[in-house]
Amino acid sequence: MSDISLAERQAVRKALRRLGPLVLLLYTAGYLDRVNVGTAALTMNADLGISPSAFGFAIGIFSAGYIALQVPGNLALNRLGPRRWLGLLTMSWGVVAALSSLIQGEGSLIATRIALGAVEAGMLPGMLMYLTIWFPPRMRGRVTALVCLPFYAILGTPLSAAIIQYAHGVLGVAGWRWMFILEGVPTIILGLVLLRFLTDSPATATWLTEPEREALLRVTTAENTTEKPKIRFSDVLERLRDLRLVTLSVGVSLLWVGFVAITSFLPLIITGFAEQAHTKLSVLQTGLLSGSVYIPATLVALIWVSSSDRRNERVWHVACGALLAAGGTVLAANTTGLWLTLLGTVLLTSGIYAALFLMWQIPVGHLHGPVAMSVGIALTTMLGNIGSFLAPYIVGWLRDTTGNYNSGLYFIAASLIGCAVVTVAGNRIRARTAASQTPERHHDDLEEVTSH
Repeated sequence: MSDISLAERQAVRKALRRLGPLVLLLYTAGYLDRVNVGTAALTMNADLGISPSAFGFAIGIFSAGYIALQVPGNLALNRLGPRRWLGLLTMSWGVVAALSSLIQGEGSLIATRIALGAVEAGMLPGMLMYLTIWFPPRMRGRVTALVCLPFYAILGTPLSAAIIQYAHGVLGVAGWRWMFILEGVPTIILGLVLLRFLTDSPATATWLTEPEREALLRVTTAENTTEKPKIRFSDVLERLRDLRLVTLSVGVSLLWVGFVAITSFLPLIITGFAEQAHTKLSVLQTGLLSGSVYIPATLVALIWVSSSDRRNERVWHVACGALLAAGGTVLAANTTGLWLTLLGTVLLTSGIYAALFLMWQIPVGHLHGPVAMSVGIALTTMLGNIGSFLAPYIVGWLRDTTGNYNSGLYFIAASLIGCAVVTVAGNRIRARTAASQTPERHHDDLEEVTSH
């Protein structure tokens, strides 16, 4: 047993060293190309005459293509394998991201956001599925947190702002157009790197020894074989009838209201509060302040996730993270000083990330096998993206209506409180569902529900 445990630890360390940086780059590129439009808006909206509500609608419409292709994307992952699917997907959205430099107005902004959502649809569920293939359940919270560190905000937002400010006018091109080009092209290159270096599963990993391979396959819940599972339409319908997944999806949707709103509007929100405090910020200063918010938020989220893994508890950690975020939102909306506003956004971001890292571990706890996991995770993210669709437009509309972002922040706070309530209530539904199942499954399912 000790030899097996040693082999398992060695295998996990090898997988984390070899695959962790690649998945982190995948996540960073995906979200940077998704949210850098919020930094571009500091000058793009004025250049093209785009109002806050129209900008919010364009941000939200990203979810249209994302929702439509979420499940097909994960089915394609199972057919092509993670290496080919994630590599090709990364190259595709890099092309669309670079072409966003050609935006001429509201119509073309909406079109590019729909296209970007469509090609990115398989990224997050595919990445989450990939982590279940490689890492045992007891580590997934921490591993997910590590590969989802918000470098796209900590480093990416200041980088985007610097490009906008210092590349403006080069070859007669606006700085925000250069930003889309210079951040889209490296994503295409990353796709080629993923095609070369990702490994589909431990079963095909030549860089693991045989004992390491066997130990890792034994402790991962996914059935990691070279055989590709066959997914039928009935599998999708079965997951849609799963009340446990539906309630979780509502919770994800409410959580993503805050996540999408803050990642899309944070530079504009900071600029707005700075103006109220009679402070003038440059584009680069706004980008640096926006990125700095995520540094303490990341530390808080990592501590929170580590606590969740040690206690093998997800539901209350998610709920408390959402409530922390709601408290930070209310603080930001009720202060007049820029620094107190930043403190509120730190608490908001900390709570959202703490909850978001753990939210995905809840469905994995009661989904068994690659078919159920693949379809279930995809459906959860697909239905959860309804919040991503509505939130930016509502926040932008409230900004147009009231002249500030306070009402939008209250809307975010209410959604986060709703997330906490739904997550706890959904856990009780899952417990009752497990208790009503056949005696053969009752004991195992009840253990899973209470542990998550």
